[in-house]
Amino acid sequence: MPKVTLMFKSRDNLYYEFFIENSDVHIMNTLRRTILAETVTLAIHDVYINQNTSVIPDEVIAQRLGLIPLRVEPSELNLTEEAAAVEPDLKRLYKLTARLRLRKINTEDATKVTKVITVYSGDLESIDKKTLRPIYDNIPIVKLGPKQEIDLECIAKVGRGKDHAKFSPVSTVAYKIMPTLNVKDNCTSCGECVNACPYNCLEMELGKPVLKSLGLYNCDLCRICVRHCPEKALEIEPNNRDFIFRIKLIGQLQIDEILDQIDAIFERKLDYLVDKIEESINEYLKQTTQE
Repeated sequence: MPKVTLMFKSRDNLYYEFFIENSDVHIMNTLRRTILAETVTLAIHDVYINQNTSVIPDEVIAQRLGLIPLRVEPSELNLTEEAAAVEPDLKRLYKLTARLRLRKINTEDATKVTKVITVYSGDLESIDKKTLRPIYDNIPIVKLGPKQEIDLECIAKVGRGKDHAKFSPVSTVAYKIMPTLNVKDNCTSCGECVNACPYNCLEMELGKPVLKSLGLYNCDLCRICVRHCPEKALEIEPNNRDFIFRIKLIGQLQIDEILDQIDAIFERKLDYLVDKIEESINEYLKQTTQE
């Protein structure tokens, strides 16, 4: 059974590192791709602009709004329900929407000293969801000169990272395969491999190069040490069983919410696969009995 250990968590709860033992590469890649492309989040999809007298075109403002990450509490919108869904349903998707409004006017007089104001993501106001908010309040949307105005409404919809990158809840998700070092008997303890390593991963112990502690963490299997060994006494290979899994969240989902969605997605996909296999078996049995 795989064993998972939390190695590091940032203070803002957005970056995590896990040490996963006794797993497989295909499982790690499935986990990575599911987080990146299958998890469900909320993002601005439709923008209705009532007034825009700024120098920024409507299309550019709409694009900027779509890339602003949003968070809503599960008590108001249950995104795991959509993650577990097999087929799209218009009624369900309609419920998983939210509306926002942005209205800002630069009231400065153009005859006086010109003052340009910046409209930020924090100026977006939720209309129908109390907990809906931009994760970051300081994302610039548009600048307004004297007497310029922006007035618009947005509709946020659910989606997956495979639909558009704006729906992905992570900026980074990757795994590193742990290395295994093998030193042959013809090693002369010359230390060339230790000096050649660009990350100082190797150290000499009892006359032999070893990988341990931070060396294991920093080694990226570049094999420079292997190429610099004059006796060809060094081998370093991925063990394909132990991994460091790194994930950097944007903030739409917390880590426990992502794990809940992964669980629902895996269960849905496996159930779908089992159903299709059963259908194929039944169809085959029906054909054989008719013959």
